[in-house]
Amino acid sequence: MTHGKRHRARNALTASLALLAMGSVAACGAADPAEEPGERPLVGVAMPTTTSERWIGDGENVQDQLQALGYDVALEYAENDVPTQVAQLEQMIADGADALVIGSIDGVALKGVLAEAAAADIPVIAYDRLIRESPDVDYYATFDNARVGVQQATQLLQGLGVLDAAGEPTGQTGPFNVELFAGSPDDNNATVFYSGAMQVLQPYLDSGVLTVPSGETDFATIAIQAWDPKNATTRMNALLPLYAGQRLDGVLSPYDGISLAIIEATKTIGYGTAQPLPVVTGQDAELASAQSIAAGEQYGTVYKDTRQLAEVAVSMVRALLDGAEPETNDITSYDNGVKVVPSYLLTPQVVTGQNYRQVLVAGGYYTAEELG
Repeated sequence: MTHGKRHRARNALTASLALLAMGSVAACGAADPAEEPGERPLVGVAMPTTTSERWIGDGENVQDQLQALGYDVALEYAENDVPTQVAQLEQMIADGADALVIGSIDGVALKGVLAEAAAADIPVIAYDRLIRESPDVDYYATFDNARVGVQQATQLLQGLGVLDAAGEPTGQTGPFNVELFAGSPDDNNATVFYSGAMQVLQPYLDSGVLTVPSGETDFATIAIQAWDPKNATTRMNALLPLYAGQRLDGVLSPYDGISLAIIEATKTIGYGTAQPLPVVTGQDAELASAQSIAAGEQYGTVYKDTRQLAEVAVSMVRALLDGAEPETNDITSYDNGVKVVPSYLLTPQVVTGQNYRQVLVAGGYYTAEELG
């Protein structure tokens, strides 16, 4: 079916499948699952990689929910290769996609292909990662990323005993030796996480409650390319000689894969046996980290329920294909350098050894058996 015919076909969509998103969305305008393939709207879903457990879950959740509404779905993973992702998006456009949901690899590398989408009247939803320097991003579905950074930093301070469970100062003056890690420099979220975290940590660095023996605190120095745990291991191993005669008390880690790499590196010099592991934060509540938290190793993570994020993105797609305006709750925060992108922000949640059963198990994200 040609792209133009697909768009004309939207007016005839008639089904009553419901989609939970941002509370409850009334059923209207969904495609009829009985329609022949090619007669149903086609949604292209481009995700960055299968090397991270969370992105696999994101892609599957978005695909399943779109298919439940009767849409055809083209789901592709680019394995962190930008030219591959561009080629995948170009193919989706050529195939007549009616909407694109994009978890970008490089936040500034999609300008050209998004211009092609705009020329074909294909709406674009940025998924979790803001696409920058393009006027052709229509909506953004994500979590409150500044809050994620604040939560990670607060979690680090709580693990060190500088703040209590309510986030109030305990009077501990340290000094505590910490190291800081940040996410990939080509991901806009990484700078937002970092800024949120430093907003919390900087006063404690200035007062001397926290010290960074490496002296490495600026984003460019501490960023981990591609969020790759191997790159995190390399950097952590380079830092370990600093701790031959002093203790590493904590590490700000932006992502669970990096967190586990840091923990394993510290074990090579006796942490976890000769002395307690440092307080290590994280993000995404990936299974291996949830198991580590349950085992008392990784201190905590920031849980972002990707089932909910998929619901938000799918709800946006549905509204756009029905000719309606998607629901947003933030129209000021996410300036991509060309425009402020209307966004829907979900609330992330801190998970530690104290509440992981309540949040992850009772919430149905993992079973008690999975977490050991």
